[in-house]
Amino acid sequence: MENENVVGYIDNLVSFGIIAPKRKSVIITNQRLLILDANSTSSAAASVGFSYLFGAFGRGAANRIAKDDVLDKTKALSQEDLDTALKSNSENVAIDNSNIDSIRISRKNIEIKAQGKTFKYGLANPDAKKKGKGVYEGYIQTLQNIFGSKVIAE
Repeated sequence: MENENVVGYIDNLVSFGIIAPKRKSVIITNQRLLILDANSTSSAAASVGFSYLFGAFGRGAANRIAKDDVLDKTKALSQEDLDTALKSNSENVAIDNSNIDSIRISRKNIEIKAQGKTFKYGLANPDAKKKGKGVYEGYIQTLQNIFGSKVIAE
């Protein structure tokens, strides 16, 4: 889109797949909100491999590897041509900012309602158990800067 600028992103959204979690990223521009696939072969392989070999401990290790991998992928996606990134996966979604009805965010989940559709994901947040400033507050600030009172922080 013309004159489109990335204003922020939310990385490490999670929905569940058959074998490993599906990782998503939200990229927010001054014109639209994009929900993009952020899975990569390495994070999916790590998740399955570590879980198989080391059980619950392995799942934790795989999750930490995947979080870093997804953050790197999100940063890269936000610098690419967004229309190309959008077309790279049939599950990717773009929503015009004026069509967003509400965004409800907690330390565990994010729910985006737009034009009668609901997109709900787990939020794999690195500071989920901390109090005070952190990644979560940064997400809220970014969302409120664009969507104002449509953002409901819990």
